[in-house]
Amino acid sequence: MSNIARQRGIFWAHSAAVQRFFASEAVNGLFVFKTVLAALIALWLAYRLELESPKTAVVTVFIVMQARTGMVLAKGFYRALGTVIGSGVSLVLVAAFAQERVMFLVGLALWVGVLTAGATLYRNFQSYAFVLAGYTACLVGLPAAMDPNHAFEIAVTRLSEVLLGILVAGVISGLVFPLSMRELLLAAAQKRFAAFSAATGRVLSFGVPRAQWGNLHLKAINDIVTLDSYRSTGIFDSRKTRLQNQTIQQMSADLIAAASTLYVLNQHMLRLNRAPMNPVREALDPLLAMGVQMFGAPPPTAEQSAQLATWVQEWQAEIHRHLPKIQARTDFTPPQQLAFDTALMLLMQFLDEFLRYGRSHAALQAAQALPKAGDESALLRRGRHATDFSQPLIAGLRTVLILGVMSVFWISTAWPTGVLALTIAVVVSALFSTAPNPAKAVFHMWLGIALSFAAAFIFQFLVLPNLHGFVQLALGLSPFFIVAAYLMTSAQWGVVGVGLGLFFSTLAVPDNMTVFNYAGLLNSGIGLLLAVSVAAIAFLTVMPMGNQLSRYRMIRALDRQLIAICQQPLAGLRPQFERDTRELLRQLASTPGLAPAHNAAALHTALTIQELGRSVLALRALIEPVAAAGLPYARSVQAAILALARFYQRQNTARLHAVQTAFSVAQTEVTALPMSVLAALPASRPGEVSATRQVEIYLALIQPLLATFPAHSNRTEATPHAA
Repeated sequence: MSNIARQRGIFWAHSAAVQRFFASEAVNGLFVFKTVLAALIALWLAYRLELESPKTAVVTVFIVMQARTGMVLAKGFYRALGTVIGSGVSLVLVAAFAQERVMFLVGLALWVGVLTAGATLYRNFQSYAFVLAGYTACLVGLPAAMDPNHAFEIAVTRLSEVLLGILVAGVISGLVFPLSMRELLLAAAQKRFAAFSAATGRVLSFGVPRAQWGNLHLKAINDIVTLDSYRSTGIFDSRKTRLQNQTIQQMSADLIAAASTLYVLNQHMLRLNRAPMNPVREALDPLLAMGVQMFGAPPPTAEQSAQLATWVQEWQAEIHRHLPKIQARTDFTPPQQLAFDTALMLLMQFLDEFLRYGRSHAALQAAQALPKAGDESALLRRGRHATDFSQPLIAGLRTVLILGVMSVFWISTAWPTGVLALTIAVVVSALFSTAPNPAKAVFHMWLGIALSFAAAFIFQFLVLPNLHGFVQLALGLSPFFIVAAYLMTSAQWGVVGVGLGLFFSTLAVPDNMTVFNYAGLLNSGIGLLLAVSVAAIAFLTVMPMGNQLSRYRMIRALDRQLIAICQQPLAGLRPQFERDTRELLRQLASTPGLAPAHNAAALHTALTIQELGRSVLALRALIEPVAAAGLPYARSVQAAILALARFYQRQNTARLHAVQTAFSVAQTEVTALPMSVLAALPASRPGEVSATRQVEIYLALIQPLLATFPAHSNRTEATPHAA
């Protein structure tokens, strides 16, 4: 019977895998069909409207078309916005420097550099709009600068061709078997909720080792970024998503808050696994058993998620019933009592935050709107994400350098295809400046262009001369379009497919006046390959991703987050800190070429800063309301926090000793307080642990973190490699 059951399990597992494969292939096939259909319709309309360059509409379709309707509408909207702005700027530059070629190129370089830098500060299609507004000035401005008397007509024509492609792609995606973003959004939210519940069960059991937690933490960060991407595109194709925009953002804020507390709780649970804390573990086990049973079960479905919140409330009530018996114990030593109180405080805080997350998640799944949230969710709505200023500066300067090199080459050689090569080099540099591994992406684009060059040669000189009328032209183009669109569905070969689709259309699709020009095709193909090669060399040599200085600057940006926690006003500070440290960690973790030791060191730095920041925030919230009352330990805690800020401003041995001493003094003063003073500090939240005890707890949580710093800490004084 066991063999039969095992065979049945294997059969159903294989059956599910086959179903997932065919479902995925069905979506890919539908994407290929809609892409080819939209490209051919856009081409036919461009011919009927007698546009100057019908291929531009086809290229736009390949750029805009995505698997989901919301993605198409969002990308189309931002492409239209960027194209309009870029076209307007190009006309201004042509009008200002019609007779000054060098000044025109200088102005163009500054514009493209600034917009490329701005693109690194945003995600999703907002970043894409910056890139478009930048390089569209090249696409429109360079041909217009060659013929200033017809600059306006050139800009209007290019804009019309682009808008035609956007319109056709949006209509086809929305009318032909549309796929909404909402189902992806709900599935991603449920997957994250299930993963978070499973992680909670592991924490409540024996704790998750720090190395494993780092991987879980990075996956959670990427999941939150994905959720935000689905939200920002889903509002274009779903009324429910638009109505729940605030709910989704509040859910992400609640998830981040709960995850932050869970991490601190996990670190404390790991400390409780040591032998001296066995009595504490024995006392906590009855309280934790119900939670382990709830969260350790199989991942909840969407229907069970709401029930989980009810179980958590019942568990809270059970904890309250058991507390008097446990608190009556007298066999705890002072360190054990402090450890027990710490676990209790963190557990109660986490359960409150998990319930808020569960409510917002349930509201999303049930298509309900939450009441308008306060400042925390508003801060999470800010489109710009955190980074070190060196990242946008490097991206902008690299694009300016590429434009300058290609401009000098074009002017010096009077190359007929110089305008095309210059434009494509700038486009590739701007597009991939925000990619995690731009050099690899540019190499894949180079492969796509090489394939498009060969395919265009075959089509123009072997296929096209035998075609008559649009129907035959469509049949001749379709195989090439199908291959390009199918490659675009692959995670590994997607950029190759994009390169094939874009540049095959550029090289092979005939204009209204068809000209068979072998030399022109050869010249254009060489120009494209040279342009992308120049961009690739720039990405590999001009401050390449993963260089020591860039990594050092990113870690210093993390340090500045801790300094802000110590010094800035408390209002809205926690969500800003949580969001920005996670974004910086995501950027560090996605940097290519880092050795495993460097990745581990960066992850350790980020997690330490997040844990320190969480405790410092709690201390400030507890201390600041009564600091004016003149309580002695309030001044000591504030002095310790300022010492921590000074240490992160410039790390050295003297400042490390100063901050360790300051926190030891503060903890000693809090522990030695007379009972008459204990009531002077109001509680920051209702709970079983007094507010003064919370101050002592957070000071105790900070102490082991300070002890992990090396005795000769001098990271900011060392070379970038020491970071």
